[in-house]
Amino acid sequence: MEARGRSSPPGLHAPRCARAAGIVHHLWVRLRLIVLLIATVAACSRTEPAVAPPTTTSVTECPDRADRTDVAYTERRAPGQRLDLYQPDVVGCDAVPLVVWVHGGGWVLGDKANDMDDKVSLWNDAGWAVASVNYGLTYGGAPVDERIVAPRHNEDVAAALGWLVTTAPQLGVDPERIAVVGHSAGAGIAAALAADPAYLADEDLRPADLTCVALLDTEGFDIGRLTAGDGWGAQLYRIVFGNDPQRWQELSPITHVGEAELPDVFLVTRGSVERRAVVADFADAARSAGGRVTVVDVPSFSHADVNQRIGDPTDEVLTPALQRWLEGCLD
Repeated sequence: MEARGRSSPPGLHAPRCARAAGIVHHLWVRLRLIVLLIATVAACSRTEPAVAPPTTTSVTECPDRADRTDVAYTERRAPGQRLDLYQPDVVGCDAVPLVVWVHGGGWVLGDKANDMDDKVSLWNDAGWAVASVNYGLTYGGAPVDERIVAPRHNEDVAAALGWLVTTAPQLGVDPERIAVVGHSAGAGIAAALAADPAYLADEDLRPADLTCVALLDTEGFDIGRLTAGDGWGAQLYRIVFGNDPQRWQELSPITHVGEAELPDVFLVTRGSVERRAVVADFADAARSAGGRVTVVDVPSFSHADVNQRIGDPTDEVLTPALQRWLEGCLD
C-alpha cells in the first residue's frame, strides 16, 4: 500500500541532526563563556568596603594668654576684690603653673600692683603665670559696724583662688600646680588658707589643693601673741582682729595646723628674737603635722627688702633660694 504523503529519502535526516547538534553545542559553549564573563566582571567590580577617611580630633583653641587687669573674682564685686593676671610668653596650648601673689601692708593698706615688675619678669620667664590679688582692707577710721575686719581678708583671697581654679582652662593655667606666695600680712593670709580648711572649703577646695605656699616674713601666725601687748603693733592687730582673746586664737593659723593636710611650706625668717620665735614655732608645728618645711634666714634684709628684692637680678640670697624651691614645687 502506498503511503500517503512524501517520505524523505533515506539518509537525509542524519546530516541535519548532526548540524543541529553542532549548533546546540556551539551555543552552549558560548553561553558558558558569557556566564563566565559575567561572573568575572562581577568579581572585578566587587570592591573592599570603603574605608572612612581618618577622623581628625578637633583641637581646642589655645587659651588667650593676654594679660588681664582688675579682674573681679567674685560676684560681690566689693572694693578690693580684684586681681591682675600676667601670662608667660610660651608656645603651645599646654597649661602652665601659676604663682599667686598676696601683698602685705598690715591688712590695712597695699595693692596688687605694688613692686610687681621684678616678680612678674622672674616668674613669667620661668614659664609660669602670675596672679596678684587684692583683698578688702581694714580702715580704722571707718565705723566699727562698717569696717572690714578679719577674717574677711582670708575669705577674699580664698575666693580669688576659687575663681582661678574654676577658670583655669580658659586662663591656660594648671589647677594642680599652684603656689601661693605672700609677704607680711599677705603671708599671714596665705598661712591661714594653708592651715585652716574652712576658708578653702567655701570654694570646694582643700589646703592640699595648693601645691605649696611661701610665707615671707610675717608674725601673723599667732594673733594673740602680738595683740596682747601695748605697742603700736598690738593696736593695729586689735583694729583688724578685734579685742576678744578667743577670737584671736580662732583666727591664728598656728591654731589650725594639723586639721588638714598641709601643702609644702617655705618660710623666711629675720629680725628680732621674738619675730624669729614666731616663725620657728609655726615651722615646728607644721613639721609635727607631717608637713615639709623649708626655712631660709635672711639676716641682712629689712622687712621691706623681703618683698622688694624678689626677682632683683642682684639678689643672691632670697631670690635664688625661693626660685629653686618653687621650681621643685611647680615643675
